[in-house]
Amino acid sequence: MSALTSIPQNTKDRIRQFRFSTSRADTIKAIILCIQRSPSYEVIIDEECTEEAEEVNNIEDLRDVLPANEPRYVLLAYPTSTVDLRKRTLLVLLYWKPVTVVSQEWKMVYAGALEHVRSECAPNKYVEVTSSLEDDNDVDELKGQLEIK
Repeated sequence: MSALTSIPQNTKDRIRQFRFSTSRADTIKAIILCIQRSPSYEVIIDEECTEEAEEVNNIEDLRDVLPANEPRYVLLAYPTSTVDLRKRTLLVLLYWKPVTVVSQEWKMVYAGALEHVRSECAPNKYVEVTSSLEDDNDVDELKGQLEIK
């Protein structure tokens, strides 16, 4: 059975480079992945959003970078501390799917590609974000999901 989506080699290389370059990051770093519209349905780096994400210093700023009505995958290097206060940078895959996404086609395409993207990114944690992070409670809930337990 063939997959509807594919990940080109240059995207795989950028993901691998991101994983290695952020393993000791002190600040939040992110690359944002999107699926290119038909006919190819390739998972590519959303260059515009990724460039804007370079200015992100905290989770609250992330909501301003991501589109309000389109799904995205966000590969996030999230610095945190362990229980014994050692610094650690988690690699987190956020599946951004705000409730304002109208297109059922895009919901299905992104849901279908999720496992492929997840296996390629090999994150420490995976989190689905269905809110638009407008409310402080939503941001606090996301931060709670990102913490080491």
